[in-house]
Amino acid sequence: MKKETNQPEQKEVSLKPLYARSVVNSLGAGMVNPFMGAYAIKLGASESDMGWFQSASNISNNVMQVFWGRLSDRIKRRIPFIILGTLIMSTLWIPMIFVTNATQLILLIALQALIGSMATPAWTALIGDLVPSTKLGRANASINLWASIGSVIATIASGIVMLSVGGSPQEMMFIPLLIAAACGITSCVAMLRIKEKKNGEKLNLRKQFTSDFLNTLRYAKKHSQFVRYCYVVGVFEFFMSICWPLIARTQVDVLNATMLHIALLSVVQSIVTIAFQSWAGKITDTIGRKPALLIFRLTLITVPLAYAFAPNIEILIVVGAFWGMTMALGNAAVTAYLLDIAPEEHRGSFTAVFNLMIGVTTFFGSLIGGYLSAYTVGIFGLVAGLQIVYMVSMSGRIIGALLHFRLKETLKKS
Repeated sequence: MKKETNQPEQKEVSLKPLYARSVVNSLGAGMVNPFMGAYAIKLGASESDMGWFQSASNISNNVMQVFWGRLSDRIKRRIPFIILGTLIMSTLWIPMIFVTNATQLILLIALQALIGSMATPAWTALIGDLVPSTKLGRANASINLWASIGSVIATIASGIVMLSVGGSPQEMMFIPLLIAAACGITSCVAMLRIKEKKNGEKLNLRKQFTSDFLNTLRYAKKHSQFVRYCYVVGVFEFFMSICWPLIARTQVDVLNATMLHIALLSVVQSIVTIAFQSWAGKITDTIGRKPALLIFRLTLITVPLAYAFAPNIEILIVVGAFWGMTMALGNAAVTAYLLDIAPEEHRGSFTAVFNLMIGVTTFFGSLIGGYLSAYTVGIFGLVAGLQIVYMVSMSGRIIGALLHFRLKETLKKS
């Protein structure tokens, strides 16, 4: 894609489809995403099943992103990948209505993530293409702000609908899954308003897939800041993901949370994120990416601690407000730092490599967390067994957070 040379007013206009797509797509995601773990539990998922539930989506969502990101960079197009990926992901919500066990749900989620992953690197690269580096923090914060607004509205509505409908897990999820599919498909319309220059270059995908993948990895390895960022984030993400399979089990079986409780937990956190999103963008573009990242990671240490010892779901809902504030910093800083260190013409590829790294580390982290919790629960019982694994996750998060001190600041002061 050509380097943007338009005037600021034109750039502002060109971002409107991004906001529209974010809001509508997040309406769909908010209807179902906060409840999928509980859905799996209600379908009979065990601790090890929940490990696969998290791991399958983590690796599937990221394994093909290097290819999609590189392909997007080569043909200098973003929109086709965003539209096709979003359409596939949205359509696959519908079969989830008819699953009869957790294994079927896990397979569908993995397939959805695998095929739909073409949208992620293209979306991140498109933002980098349209927004100057000095405004990336604010732009990411603003886009995430509107996405969060859509998600909050959908999540609380979905929780109320499921509480009202009741019945089997499939009956409760029927309306939210249909709405999620419809919103995702509709969100693609906004992307048609962004005009990209067509590239006449013909590519042999079968011949170039392997070479492109290896070339992308070799090229990325030459950028020391990018390698360091992947290493530091990878350590944190690994230990962070260890407790992911435990969260839905804790909510449903330990704290006896209803779907409305789960909705409120997500909504409270999201509302606070919305309230602080603009502030977070300004902070990230003012004091720098590194301090924002440090605050974000250090506060995430409290998540496994809270889940391990919370006496009821209401306490978690209150603490979720604190996490929402720091999530605003994370939304603004993580992507801004990545786009700062990625060469402009390789943003799609670097984003894909970064996400592949996260996919691999969280795949093993979630899988280990699932099987480790199955072992500890079998020996020490449900509550104590889960607490042990939460403490393992917390200890690793401390190490991963401290590693962020090794990062270099990337914000260029004007």
